[in-house]
Amino acid sequence: MKTLVLFGSARANGHTKAMLDLFLETLGGEVEIIDAYRTELEIAPCKDCRFCWHKNGCSIKDGMVSVYEKLEEADNIVLASPMYFHSISGKLKTIIDRLQPYWASCLRKDKPEAFRKTGSILMVGGAPSFENQFLGGELVLKNLLKDMSIHFTGEVTLPNSDRDSLETRPDIAEEIRALAQKVREANGL
Repeated sequence: MKTLVLFGSARANGHTKAMLDLFLETLGGEVEIIDAYRTELEIAPCKDCRFCWHKNGCSIKDGMVSVYEKLEEADNIVLASPMYFHSISGKLKTIIDRLQPYWASCLRKDKPEAFRKTGSILMVGGAPSFENQFLGGELVLKNLLKDMSIHFTGEVTLPNSDRDSLETRPDIAEEIRALAQKVREANGL
């Protein structure tokens, strides 16, 4: 079982990474992490040229070529990000915007009929919990998984991370373990 993580935290060892580490420890298998802030891959933003509307691929030949290959090889996709102004981090959004060829598959009429992989979401918010705190991130990340024909297995969020952590919120740590176990079961493990 191969898992590809798109990691969008500016803090290399913050709460998002702690959540991700616990998830991956429970999940097991082969893991590759694309760290949006520390990658050596040069990834330009989408330029809306609409090349992908007609051909399966992207006109920009940069580090995303490697990301596309890794996405195709993976059985599971994990999207992990803190919330910055009610959405995912900018560096992660740049990578996600370059996944436009998956959305465009509906225009090209080559979108897979069935789900091909599993996908999970981990998000962190610094503010105390409030209604719709993670809605911006959910909209972006859940719709990305849907557009990529990836079965959404669930999400775990950690609010109030300015004061709380997995140590003070064992309930959230348990949610993370349960989500990883759900992914294992979805992959026949």
